Amino acid sequence: MKIGLVISGGDVSGINNVLFQINRMTDYEIVIFDGGINGLLKNSAKDIARRDLVDFSLSPVPLIASGRREEKCKKAEYEKIVKNIRKKKIDCLVMGGGDGSFQFLKTLSGYGINCYGIGMTIDNDIIGNSYTIGFSTACEQVISEVAKLRNTGRGLPGRIFMIELLGGYCGELTLQAALKSNADIALIPESVWDIDLLAETIRQKAAQQNSVIILCSEGYTKEYTPGFQGAIDTMIGKLEHKVGIRIRKTIMGYGLRNGFPTGEEIIQGAILAEEVVRCINSGLTNKIIVINNNNKAIPIDLNDSDKRLLDKESNFYKLAKVNNLI
Repeated sequence: MKIGLVISGGDVSGINNVLFQINRMTDYEIVIFDGGINGLLKNSAKDIARRDLVDFSLSPVPLIASGRREEKCKKAEYEKIVKNIRKKKIDCLVMGGGDGSFQFLKTLSGYGINCYGIGMTIDNDIIGNSYTIGFSTACEQVISEVAKLRNTGRGLPGRIFMIELLGGYCGELTLQAALKSNADIALIPESVWDIDLLAETIRQKAAQQNSVIILCSEGYTKEYTPGFQGAIDTMIGKLEHKVGIRIRKTIMGYGLRNGFPTGEEIIQGAILAEEVVRCINSGLTNKIIVINNNNKAIPIDLNDSDKRLLDKESNFYKLAKVNNLI
């Protein structure tokens, strides 16, 4: 059997590890397509040596290029992709990505290609998933940044810092990063603060601490559309005159997608890879492999995949409420 592997959408840390895990769990031949969906169209296929998969499994340097496609594929383009896949005698296609990637797979599966999806997005916004590849490493990047600002706030007391994070319309990254970094406030789309209450909360914390650190999701304000950055400017403009203290800003953008993968990243990648290989061996086709709330990898039907917002019934959300982060 021959497996095709492709990554679509934003790049994330942990991709190399997933490729390595799939390779070492099976003797199947593996073909990699560079460049996402466009790579499938251009037939940008390449073989990759086991020695490279081993050596780069923990590296943040990607072995495979991802790619975005702004417009949906037309029928003729799907037919060309199918032709390229069959010409390579590939039995199934495994794609890592987010919801847009899985919508593509839904259509491609209708052309007779056996498809499997793995959530790879720092937004962690795929239905059924409590974890997507790249999420843990992104959180670690935030922890590191918050720690630096705490040190600065201790050296120069009285500072208020606001950090804007990626995450799209879903506040999962901002919420969990706030909890894990001991930040003071999380601004997430699913739980919008009253501006006067927010200002008063910041003032109170500033009186008690050397620094106040606020994490702000890029999708927190109404002007957000994919690719937009600047929610932090809107919020600072609304808050500074109410708080009476200058708010220093940091935008943590695309660097959140890279970094040495965490131990959790490696383990979760192995769990997902094992389930993908099990599905392939069992003949279960057209599945998205997700990590459920019990930290178990399970397959869900490709047709059931979709985006999600933050779960307000989750333990993370409830913990953030108890700690007055949201």
